Amino acid sequence: MRIALLRGARAVVMAGFAVCAAAFVGLSVYAVLQFGLWWPRLAGLDGSTRLVLAAVTMLPFLLLFTKLNWSRPLGWLSGRFNWVIEPIDQAIGAIEDSSKP
Repeated sequence: MRIALLRGARAVVMAGFAVCAAAFVGLSVYAVLQFGLWWPRLAGLDGSTRLVLAAVTMLPFLLLFTKLNWSRPLGWLSGRFNWVIEPIDQAIGAIEDSSKP
């Protein structure tokens, strides 16, 4: 029973990591998209000119996002979640070792 709870806790923490990593990357891209759509409207442009300027603004940022080394911020995030998961894994290992004959 206790091992099932520990495995469930580990699954919840790992799901939290996946959500946080996706939110970090997703919000970064979302911010660029919103900025690209915001400033042409602020300049008072309408119609297709606004959309072309938005696309020209967003393209370099989105190309940069494909070239960025995401491992540094996501590695930091992974380290924080690993700090939480490690004691859970050790507790699971201790329970499994004590149950062996």
